[in-house]
Amino acid sequence: MDPSNEARKRCLIFNIIHFLQEELINGNLNDERKESVEVAIQCLETAFELDGDVKSKLEKEKVNLLSAIPDEKKVEPNADQLKEAEDCKNKGNSHMKNASYDEALAEYSRAIQLNPQNSVYYCNRAAAYSRLERHSDAIEDCLDAINLDPTYGKAYGRLGIAYSNLNKFEEARGAYLNALKHDPGNAMYETNLRLAEEKLFSNMESAAPPEHTPLDISQFINNPNLINMATQMLGDSNFRSLMSRFMSMSQSGDPNLDALFQAGQTLATRMQSADPSFVENLRRSLDPQNATNVSSQEDGNVENETDNSNESEKNIE
Repeated sequence: MDPSNEARKRCLIFNIIHFLQEELINGNLNDERKESVEVAIQCLETAFELDGDVKSKLEKEKVNLLSAIPDEKKVEPNADQLKEAEDCKNKGNSHMKNASYDEALAEYSRAIQLNPQNSVYYCNRAAAYSRLERHSDAIEDCLDAINLDPTYGKAYGRLGIAYSNLNKFEEARGAYLNALKHDPGNAMYETNLRLAEEKLFSNMESAAPPEHTPLDISQFINNPNLINMATQMLGDSNFRSLMSRFMSMSQSGDPNLDALFQAGQTLATRMQSADPSFVENLRRSLDPQNATNVSSQEDGNVENETDNSNESEKNIE
């Protein structure tokens, strides 16, 4: 094996890795693509044994790989093509209003063929894809629109809808935040952001282990039987005496576990007598098998609310 070729290969791989790292920082990549790029970097480093020392030595060999690739001259559409593209877009908009989504898709695609540098065409086609429940295609079109115009708030908004329809609420949240960044104060984006966050945090809570699941304290403070029971117990001289002994032993640094057990047992017995259903409800609230799940109906409501608040046909351009 030629050592010089091995050195050149390592230099090439080093520069590829450098390019990929730059894309992670400055490229317009969604979370899924970023994860793929990070995995690619790790695989290349392992396959070609590029550890920290090797990369430090190759630092002086860093080059701009893109500069080595000829920049294809963009063919600008002529006036007739621009006009025909706009006509196709307008036809697509009419089809959207008539719920003829396949026809709208065809017209927007034709507009893109005629003028692939217009971000509006991609964003409108994303709306058609969403109506046809082709949400992954809608995401790709939104990303293409954003690549052409990084300040395009509506493209971020539709990107959020597509992610929401795929239950990717973390990505949807990021898209809506970007939409509001470029269109601050937009009530529709704020509503969609709130809905995405509610779903995201709801999923996080349902996935949390039982010791991290929040307990609804309202069932304690709003239960009249418990309040009545607590009042009676505090008026019981024997119970007060028991708790007083336990507190005094705790403060002295020598807590009596038997006293604690006795107090807890007394408390549990009186709670059971005062309100048996309360104890059972408390047990259920601590049982992870009884965690409340979001129903399919709620899923549908979120989709519809999100869709109606930001994705009506009248919003196409």
